[in-house]
Amino acid sequence: MKLKRAQHLRYMAALVVALPIVIIWSLNSGVLDINLADYLIPNFTSDGADHTSFNQAILWEIRLPRIVMTLVTGAGLALCGVVLQALCRNPLADPGLIGVSSGAALFAAMGFYMASVAALPAWLPDFMLQGFISMMAAVGASLALILLLKIASSHAGINTLMLILAGVAINAGAVTLLGFVNYLADDETLRQITFWTLGSYAGINLQKAVFALVVISAAYTLFYRKSHAMMLISASEKQARYQGINVHKTKRHLLLVVALVVAVSVCFTGIVGFVGLVVPHLCRMAISSHLRILLPSSALVGAMLVTLADTFARTVLAPAELPIGLLTSLIGVPFFLYLIVREKRRLSFV
Repeated sequence: MKLKRAQHLRYMAALVVALPIVIIWSLNSGVLDINLADYLIPNFTSDGADHTSFNQAILWEIRLPRIVMTLVTGAGLALCGVVLQALCRNPLADPGLIGVSSGAALFAAMGFYMASVAALPAWLPDFMLQGFISMMAAVGASLALILLLKIASSHAGINTLMLILAGVAINAGAVTLLGFVNYLADDETLRQITFWTLGSYAGINLQKAVFALVVISAAYTLFYRKSHAMMLISASEKQARYQGINVHKTKRHLLLVVALVVAVSVCFTGIVGFVGLVVPHLCRMAISSHLRILLPSSALVGAMLVTLADTFARTVLAPAELPIGLLTSLIGVPFFLYLIVREKRRLSFV
């Protein structure tokens, strides 16, 4: 037991050390070649004042908020994957695969369309519109989760096959309705909706990043406090009830928080797929499946994975920028197929 604990601590220490390295590399990477070390202290010399101010503005007003958002939403999506897989007792559960992300994106797109039709005045603060979009996304994610659980639940618990089938159906329905909204939308609204479907961290400011940080930090605190209850539920709902866990109330509260985290992530960045599926499995295989270890390790790996993907997205084809959803899907789709094949073999279907 002590050996395993020491090994877990070494893995966590390695992740903690790797995180600032990823942040510094991402801050230094971009279309404009900037060395972070040269601009930590302002240079007030007259010959380089304009150039230095410009570079510092790029570092602290553009790159830093964007990196904070990638770290926060990457951690949030990975945490949602851990929680969904524990509560549903299904290794394939993921906010994107079971329709939660699609539901949030659909309602966010409907919010953009409603805002365009209502012709909101120009003096209306931007954060009020973002708050409305966040609320719509939260409603969409919550409705998708409620519908999913209604279909997949029975007196014996959550049926794994029905969960996947219901998720496919919800995804298909959300995509269909999203296409209908696209058809009705004007050019500007259509561009905003396209942003959602492909995913991008462009245009992130510090206020949005701090808002997401507060929400997802609070969610992480709740998930960690409920980790023991989640472990009992993932083992057996009946056993969890015998242990004094209010299974229905616990699942409802945790799933609503999952919906809120997905909504916040989708609202500001669009759909970044497969993070909640890939990261928890990588951490289980490399570190531990115990939730007290899996939650923080998944948060760290998810944060670094999305930050690295976003850095590649904005540098590979510079000055053009790839949608980050394309890069995460390139990783996630093969990994998803691998998990399906592994589950098939485990169940002796071959």
